Amino acid sequence: MRYQLTIDDYIGNWGYSKRYVRSVLSNYAGKHVDVKISSLGGDLNHALDIRKQFIDHGDVTVYLSGFVASAATVIAMGAKHVVIDEFAMFLVHKCSNFIDAWGSYNADQMQQLIEELTENKKENDKIDVVLANMYAERCGKKVSEILDILKRGAWLTAKEAHDLGFVDEIAAGTKSSKLNITAATFTKFNAIGITTDGLPAPEVQDEITPKHSKMKDKKFNFKSAEQLLKLDAITPDNDGYVSVPAEQFEQISNRLETLESSAASAAEKDATIEDLNKKVDDLTAQVENLKKLPGDKTDDIKDDAGEETKKSSLEYYNEIKDL
Repeated sequence: MRYQLTIDDYIGNWGYSKRYVRSVLSNYAGKHVDVKISSLGGDLNHALDIRKQFIDHGDVTVYLSGFVASAATVIAMGAKHVVIDEFAMFLVHKCSNFIDAWGSYNADQMQQLIEELTENKKENDKIDVVLANMYAERCGKKVSEILDILKRGAWLTAKEAHDLGFVDEIAAGTKSSKLNITAATFTKFNAIGITTDGLPAPEVQDEITPKHSKMKDKKFNFKSAEQLLKLDAITPDNDGYVSVPAEQFEQISNRLETLESSAASAAEKDATIEDLNKKVDDLTAQVENLKKLPGDKTDDIKDDAGEETKKSSLEYYNEIKDL
């Protein structure tokens, strides 16, 4: 199928911006437009603008595939007709924004931060109501029901998204459109702050028993790490992952370096002792071999001490006789 517009990456200034979409749609004024969306979202400001562009254009059909999340779902709500691939996943959630609050604060600064965050929360609450009304209008449901769905913020299957009214039609998927959800997918989503709640378990070697089922019953021994980090307990999630803040991970790294250095020193000492033991063993063997050798013979030794003065009785007789 040929699409007049494809949105398959970040929505915003550094991706598919409202200006870019406006430029594309201007080429199809008064004509039907097919749009393919497979995006994890982006800037809500751009998404709301693009949604309105779809509404103003009128004859727009959106086809959702892969992972469609956040701002990408907002865009889809502006289409006249929304089709979702049977293997696609759909995510709506409450709005969020980056909070830069790292540092050291005194009491007054803390109070100021609290006031700023409170005001930020009020603004986000207002945006959530706006989003809930927008989705509710599309789904034909109460705003309170949609707010509950946004609060949960979990991935929906194509059927769930269809049953709730977010999409109008489910298209038969193909082998190529089937999602390959692996542990790497979960890691990527966690890294960029996107929930994995609602996603099927990552593919594992044992296809019969899901990974999270194995992790649920498995016992881990983190005693040394818990003592090092001064934590009561370290508990992995259902997928077997343990989240460790950078500072704590650095503590673990430093401890490993210390242990490696100690192990290296001990290995050098052991090598020296081993050399000395070997030398002692060699000398001991030499002594034992010397003991086993025969001693020198003494049979040929003649005792001739005092031989010059020793005379026979006959010699003494002859000497007396001569005298």
